[in-house]
Amino acid sequence: MTQSTKTEALTRAEQKLKTRSKLLDATIDIIASEGVAGVTFAKVSGNAGLSRGLCSFHFETKEHLMLETLRMLYKKTDLAWRSALTGSDAAPERRLASMIKVLLSPPIADPRALAVLVAYWGIAPHRETYLKFFTEGDLAYEESIEEVMRELADGREVIHGMSLRAIAVMLTSMIDGIHVQYLIAPGRLSCGEGVQGCLTFLANFFPQFISIMNQ
Repeated sequence: MTQSTKTEALTRAEQKLKTRSKLLDATIDIIASEGVAGVTFAKVSGNAGLSRGLCSFHFETKEHLMLETLRMLYKKTDLAWRSALTGSDAAPERRLASMIKVLLSPPIADPRALAVLVAYWGIAPHRETYLKFFTEGDLAYEESIEEVMRELADGREVIHGMSLRAIAVMLTSMIDGIHVQYLIAPGRLSCGEGVQGCLTFLANFFPQFISIMNQ
């Protein structure tokens, strides 16, 4: 293969990814404004400024399009929390605090993206594929938080009557609840207040968070 052919092939590959990204972004816009029921190939392709045939080429069915949209959003969130928890040599309480701040701030806590995730939550119990996706993703998320908490726990597995697993699940539930609060009552709770609330919760179990709260 000549250099020019390689360049041409790379350009085609890049164009394919760009087209796919446009279609996924258009799907997010439609779900955020109209809900899951509003998604059709015609609307998605129209919003993306592309032909319906291109939509069908990249995604065989609406279900495929929906799953890939969810996968793209989840990938961004997954990368964000993993980077915060494992991306530095900082003390464990600071890594957890960093994760909380990242998850409660844009671009992860962008209203458009949150509206789409909440829409998927609503239909997940009725769609085995979505439910499996959420269950597996949340399990890895909670287990990673639990492992960081174990670094703070001085060998204890139960603190104030709660297991480390239960504390981790409660923290992720708080973060999910704050995300919903952002959507249903914009401006009522700031990012800083959300972060402070989560740190206050953790300080009840791990005194290392008290110094972070006071900074």
